Amino acid sequence: MKMICTGALIFLSLFSCKKEKSNLITLAGNIENADTDSIFLIRDTIRKAIPLQNGKFHDTLRLADFGYFELSVGQESTEIFINPGDSLFVSTDMQSFDENLKYGGSSEKENNYLARKQLKIKKIDADRQSFFSALPADFKTKLNAFRNEILQELEKENLDSKFMELEKKNIEYFYHTVLAQYPASFKYFTRNIAILPHGFEEGAEKINLENEADFVSIPAYKQYIFYQIANQMGEATSAEEIEKIISDIQSPIIKDAMMKAFLLYPIESGTADAARYNTFIQKNSTDEKLKKQSADIMLRFQKLLPGKPSPKFTYPDTNGKTVSLDDLKGNLVYIDVWATWCGPCYMEIPYLKQLVADYEGKNLKIVSISIDSKKDFEKWQNTVRENDLKGFQVFADKDWDSEFVRDYGIKEIPRFILIDQKGNILNADAPRPSDPQIRMLMDLNL
Repeated sequence: MKMICTGALIFLSLFSCKKEKSNLITLAGNIENADTDSIFLIRDTIRKAIPLQNGKFHDTLRLADFGYFELSVGQESTEIFINPGDSLFVSTDMQSFDENLKYGGSSEKENNYLARKQLKIKKIDADRQSFFSALPADFKTKLNAFRNEILQELEKENLDSKFMELEKKNIEYFYHTVLAQYPASFKYFTRNIAILPHGFEEGAEKINLENEADFVSIPAYKQYIFYQIANQMGEATSAEEIEKIISDIQSPIIKDAMMKAFLLYPIESGTADAARYNTFIQKNSTDEKLKKQSADIMLRFQKLLPGKPSPKFTYPDTNGKTVSLDDLKGNLVYIDVWATWCGPCYMEIPYLKQLVADYEGKNLKIVSISIDSKKDFEKWQNTVRENDLKGFQVFADKDWDSEFVRDYGIKEIPRFILIDQKGNILNADAPRPSDPQIRMLMDLNL
């Protein structure tokens, strides 16, 4: 999952001459082949846009405390560490973002270490199937070797002591997060159940799941908590059970973060429990901004509740012929919103192709809408052809800013939508093709 965070304890703003100089940071850089007009510095509720002109950016910011931030450029992002008083220069090339990432300035050693670490993690991500398909003992050996490698890399550098303390915790929480992901990932890639040896997750029982200080300051701890709560959510069979999981969290900061991460999305997607989750947030959140955000989303996306007329589209297919939602009336319509750069989207392709084959001849139409940017139109055509994708394959006009995408409030992909024979919404956030429940829904409504 992409991370959604809350509980901002760091204040970031434009330069103010009333603040002491030690609170200021200067962030500048050069991004080759950038096709965006801004970069973003992100932490918790903060999303600071910095203009990017001819690949260059420069800004002076006020920072109350040291910590990790996400630096986002287009579809790429990286983790950086900043101290009050820092001057940090960033350079890279969008055509090979992680490989070309270099830092200069007062915290260059810390950030160049993080860049090297990210490259090592990227190698694992590039072949997740092989990594997670290893048998438990072999997997743990590989993961331990990886942890030791980055710890050794950290120890050999003469780095800031505050950074060293945080990063050692960051590495340890990362280790436990990946370890916790193993059983589900092994099952996903091998279709088998992992038989875990005794002590496989040794040390996890000592992790305090209500540690507010680590939740605010250490990215991997936050990921660990999100993963654990997400697992519990996945086993829940009702909205009541989901609400209980969140209610049992004692930390107001962590509880608000979980409500923001797991309840705003179904509200925004117009699910059957949208109104209930909004009410829950209003009663249980201590964050006034979150409560307002939930109420505003509920008001805006009531049109996505089951039974409401679906937003429409008219997009070209691979041959340039237009396909309209109106043309498909009289059929159950299953819509897949995806892109060629989306890894999880590719994982659903075999299941999607099987759906097309199994429901051939029935009143079901499957439409895949690509939200790739216009410059990748040919890449999309080639992907459709090379993967022999079936059903209707169409290309949205303005990627993320396409009207259909905005009307459905789509912020993450893959996203699946089920529309009835009259063009009304059955489920604005339908199960994925890999989820057996989608077949039950289809059979029930055919």
